[in-house]
Amino acid sequence: MTLNAVGGVSWKCSVHVGGKKTRTLRTGVLRQCQDDARELCASLLKKLPLTEHERLLTSETQQRGPNSSPPTLSDDFSFYSMDIDSMIPPPGEEGFSVSHAGDEVTIYQELEELTTSTANRQRLDTRDRSGRIALLASDWASQYEVLTDALLNYMHNPLEPLEPPSSVNETNQFTIEVVDIFGSSPIRLTVAITIRTLDVYRQSHRVTPRFSIHAEAKMLCFLHGVYYRRHLAEQLRISYDVYLQLHRRIDHRLDKVLGHDSDNWRMLNSCPAFQYKLTDEPPLEFSILCACDGNNSAKLVDPAIRGGQERLDTRIGTSSIWLNESYVDAFKDEVRSARARQARDQCPARDPDDPWVDEPDSVDSAELRTVCVDRWRNAAPESQKKMFAIFKKSGIFITVCRHGFLLTICDMVRSGELMKYPIASVKKLMDVFGSNILYGYDIKCAFEKILLRSTLGDSAKRLNVQGVVPTFHGHAHNCLCQLQHHSKHKLGAGLEDFETCERVFSESNALASEIRNATEFHRHQALDEHFHFADTDRYAALSDFIFNNYVQALTSISTTTTFLANFHASNPTLDTDFDGDLEDEHLFLQRLATKQDESSVEIDYVKALNEYEEAQLAYEQARIQFGQLDLRPNYSPKDAGNVRRRHTHAATKRDQKVDVVVDYERQMALDTRWGPDHPEHVKAQSRITNHLYHKAVDDVERLVVMRLLELTKLQMSGLGYKLRTQISTALKSRATAIRNALTRYNKYASQLNPPRPPLQWEQIVDYSFLAEFDLLRKTGTEIQTKRWANPSYRHASTQHLAHQRAKEEIRRLNVEVGRLCTKIRDDALDYPRAIAQLELDNPPLAAHLQRRWQWLRSANGQHLWRIDQILRLPGYSGPMSPGTHEGRQCEVTSALEGAQHGLADEADEGEGDEDALSRQLQDVHTYMEGLDHHRVDLELAE
Repeated sequence: MTLNAVGGVSWKCSVHVGGKKTRTLRTGVLRQCQDDARELCASLLKKLPLTEHERLLTSETQQRGPNSSPPTLSDDFSFYSMDIDSMIPPPGEEGFSVSHAGDEVTIYQELEELTTSTANRQRLDTRDRSGRIALLASDWASQYEVLTDALLNYMHNPLEPLEPPSSVNETNQFTIEVVDIFGSSPIRLTVAITIRTLDVYRQSHRVTPRFSIHAEAKMLCFLHGVYYRRHLAEQLRISYDVYLQLHRRIDHRLDKVLGHDSDNWRMLNSCPAFQYKLTDEPPLEFSILCACDGNNSAKLVDPAIRGGQERLDTRIGTSSIWLNESYVDAFKDEVRSARARQARDQCPARDPDDPWVDEPDSVDSAELRTVCVDRWRNAAPESQKKMFAIFKKSGIFITVCRHGFLLTICDMVRSGELMKYPIASVKKLMDVFGSNILYGYDIKCAFEKILLRSTLGDSAKRLNVQGVVPTFHGHAHNCLCQLQHHSKHKLGAGLEDFETCERVFSESNALASEIRNATEFHRHQALDEHFHFADTDRYAALSDFIFNNYVQALTSISTTTTFLANFHASNPTLDTDFDGDLEDEHLFLQRLATKQDESSVEIDYVKALNEYEEAQLAYEQARIQFGQLDLRPNYSPKDAGNVRRRHTHAATKRDQKVDVVVDYERQMALDTRWGPDHPEHVKAQSRITNHLYHKAVDDVERLVVMRLLELTKLQMSGLGYKLRTQISTALKSRATAIRNALTRYNKYASQLNPPRPPLQWEQIVDYSFLAEFDLLRKTGTEIQTKRWANPSYRHASTQHLAHQRAKEEIRRLNVEVGRLCTKIRDDALDYPRAIAQLELDNPPLAAHLQRRWQWLRSANGQHLWRIDQILRLPGYSGPMSPGTHEGRQCEVTSALEGAQHGLADEADEGEGDEDALSRQLQDVHTYMEGLDHHRVDLELAE
């Protein structure tokens, strides 16, 4: 019989049917005959009584014999198909199987399942893969401690073979081929990734965030000659997740040993330039300068938008520096509370800096909007305001110090940049750093009002928490707002522009394409890895930051001093009170802002008269052409029809305007119509001209704002060629529109009394602050007498402010130089001592700390070289040697006292060996001297 024989008959078997004629039956025919026979047998069996059915089964079992094999589904039991529910026993046998004492019904049901034909039945699988990731994470979690020890031992001694744990028996051991591409499973391993491959990818992804896990998998496939498939990247991602988790556990062990595992330790120790405070250092106006802002590039698409079922992932990819959603949501009602408190206090209804709402559908919809905010928000597309429904996380909100180190970070959840995010960030800063905090925020003018009216208002005043508007974002704020909130007017701000968040986002935006469609865990993990490395990178560039700012401040002092000296020499009789003039300008603009622009019926009447005069003039022109129609027989019928139509439309429009004028005259009870020389007409016309002039200024300003934003976009990385071409084309058309707006402006400016000087294209191009447009709007005669309204005097005032801020920057940089130099000295003491102690208790962990100290020592060598350059700058006025860190003086003093007592005892005993502190200090001097070769190499590189 062949392999595919059916029912004992081969494929090519000849069966004689019906006498001498021979027919060849194929496999399909035989199978159909078997199915028909099964159905016939099943129908006959259903008609048998229950006792006869049992007797038939018993007889067939006896015929098969005790040693015969049990029947299969394809042989005997497949013929028997019983329906227990519909089977009716014969009279007298109703109680045969209903006693339930032996659970006979269950046996018959199982027998029916065995005897039912399964030829065309498919198994229904109700399982899904929603718990696959959770199960995978659970399997890995049980092995993390053992794997962390193994990884530490491997990094400590890579050449020493690792022995399997004692808990693993021989039945669970397996053989595995190690290559550089395929991922692994926590239970059934076939292939694995080398640790060196994961190390290389981690550093590559750090310096190039756009280098995704899929790109790494494709690269490895090409190197090993393997066709790329998507599941390979998924396996690589699983291994990379485990690799990062092991490194986080190693860092956690090391932080626990070093005492770095306390609450908010990272916030308090990330930036030594402003956190490593020294004793007896000169006081600063603000202890911390920071910036906060939101970014909507780090979005996460809601899994419900995508097809399929979301896989549950309980892993956490955030570190201690993240603010969780519950912490942020505690401030979600602060806006409503502030508005209600304002209503109870009966504040004025009109406030040009009222709070604003980022999204119309947000929970903060009780907030109004302000002109300063609208100047930025109007440039955004309308679709952006309605797209948050498809995103589970609409971005991130961060706080960074002025050197770029991350202080706080939180998710923006299904919303725009609501007020609860900056309020929660400021609350965290107050809890950790205490008093004298100066923050920079794009809409500080609106945010400060909410903050002071919130539950944090009293604490913010008591702790001296103040804010400023960043330098570049000051372009979008009016003149009064800049005088109150701009960083150049803030005492103690120095030369800091508070635009650090924009520079941070320019780097983190490279992750957007990778994390947008990732899981929530992988999004958090990628962002946390990026910012952790960014902090490390910024520490390496910290001395460069201080050096560049010092040079900038010295240059600013030199140039402003020269300019102011020349200004005073050219204006010897001018009383230059720049600070007093700034206060006067602030009071003047504040007084103008409180004036109500009331509309009167007289203005509406004069507008109606102007429109009637224009309609009358158009009617006279149309009437003249209509009267000449008969004198020009060469007009075509189409031209003649156009002339008659214009005449009719002009007459109709004139009659409508006359009716409006007559209606106003009836309301005002006028006997005679106002002529052009009527005093009330002249007064109203002056107000109308001012309104048209202001509108022309607004048009010019709007076009210049759009031009500045588009010029900024041209400098952004990641823009394609087509988008750059479109922006360039838009700029060309924008230039034409600006010229037309200038023409309208000059027209209405000449009609003012007194007339304003015309604007030229060159002046508009050079405008760096849009606040200059606010001065153009002031058309009263009083402003013409103000010294601060004079362009040359305003420029001198700006130079005076820059001079003051540069001096403040020098004072702050002197403090930062001392802190950084002291931190380098203390690291040279602390790290070798900690490594020596760990070598006795945990050599693998000590080796890991040694690698960290090796990198830090190299970075400190760069810092010492830069500090040496700073000390040699002409005009440097800071410390020349390291100081003493706060909280460390007692430790040093007690060590010196102990050393003195020890030397006294040793002198009595005739022993004069150096104590441990002296040896440590000698090691520091040796370390400092050993960095000379780094300085030489860097000088040669320069």
